[in-house]
Amino acid sequence: MSDILDRILARKVEEIAERSARTPLPELVARCSDLADTRGFAAAIESRIDAGQPAVIAEVKKASPSKGVIRAEFDPAAIARSYESGGAACLSVLTDADFFQGSEVYLEQARAACALPVLRKDFTIDPYQVYEARAIGADC
Repeated sequence: MSDILDRILARKVEEIAERSARTPLPELVARCSDLADTRGFAAAIESRIDAGQPAVIAEVKKASPSKGVIRAEFDPAAIARSYESGGAACLSVLTDADFFQGSEVYLEQARAACALPVLRKDFTIDPYQVYEARAIGADC
């Protein structure tokens, strides 16, 4: 593996330990069971394909380790609305804070601003993160 990927994965292990100490998995699972249904990420893609249309998953991303800041004036809600009006089928919102300057708040803001299904884009290495993604509003 590359050095950056090794560092990211090591940080994710630490992050999961920290987060699960604050919010144990059973509590997170219970929180997820009270949520409304998802917006149907796979169904949104399938319906576009069935209609012969492109099924674009548009990315909401502030920065990357290789490029640095991609979008200095970063407004996840405005970006989400723009992608929706441009015909995207779904959104992918980067939530990794340490390497991509992402945030769970960005996912929440993007989801609140549009009706598109939202994917949490992160380095998912543990089932805990799947429940965590759902708890913050991800549909996939």
